[in-house]
Amino acid sequence: MSQEACHAIMSTYLDEVLGQRRFDLIPGIAADDLIDHTQPHLRGPAALVAHARGFCDNTPDLRIEVLRIIATDETALGIWRWYGEPKNPSTVSTSGAPVAPRLIASLFDISNGKITEYRAFVDAVDVFTQLAR
Repeated sequence: MSQEACHAIMSTYLDEVLGQRRFDLIPGIAADDLIDHTQPHLRGPAALVAHARGFCDNTPDLRIEVLRIIATDETALGIWRWYGEPKNPSTVSTSGAPVAPRLIASLFDISNGKITEYRAFVDAVDVFTQLAR
């Protein structure tokens, strides 16, 4: 794979799958044995569909802002922010304010044109700032 191809896979995921809710594109970018660390009981495209659909369904007015995509020949890292009001926040602060990490880094391992592993990372400062409210 080339850096450009890995970049395109991440762009497709962020802009089209999440941004436009095009879950139908997932089988074309996800390996049959994909491991999505947010979905420990599922494998393959079904895991990524469950992850993406669950995230999008929780925030009906979801908007995605891609900040940066960094790619190598075998990986893609997407740094992005999301906007909208989730139906169910991740948690609540001690004062009862909703907490939903909004700055995300998605890391894909890619082989033969398909995502083989997905790890998601949230910005700790973003979470701590929200918890302090």
